[in-house]
Order: sequence, then structure tokens, then C-alpha cells
Amino acid sequence: TIEEGSVGGFGSFVAQHLSKTGLLDHVRLRTMTLPDMFIDHDSQFEQYNVAHLNAPYIVQTALAALGVSASEQIA
Repeated sequence: TIEEGSVGGFGSFVAQHLSKTGLLDHVRLRTMTLPDMFIDHDSQFEQYNVAHLNAPYIVQTALAALGVSASEQIA
């Protein structure tokens, strides 16, 4: 899950639901949220870079969850 909120938001709700229903046993779940730190005023693009919430970090997180290194190609 990816959200522009902090820890305890939508990702936590999804994890709780999956855990409660037994579905977490078969799911690779990674939550991505804003870090608990002050992010300086800048363009949205740069703020997402600092927060690691842009496309390259999302892809890196998804591939890591699948056990694929960023340098490998998915066919």
C-alpha cells in the first residue's frame, strides 16, 4: 500500500484486516508512508524523492517483496 499519510493509516488497516482474516499468510505486504520527519518545502517531485514515495522507490520496494533485485529483468 502507498499513502501520503503517516504510519497507522490505510496500510495498517489493510494489514490488520489481512491478519484477522488469515489472508496475511499468503500475501507479501509492504506499506509505504511518509517518514516521521520534517520534509523541507520544495516541489512535490522533490518531496516524494526525500520521502521515497516516487516511482523508482515503489518499483524497488515491489521487486524486493517479490525477491527480485532491481538489476534483474522481469519477463
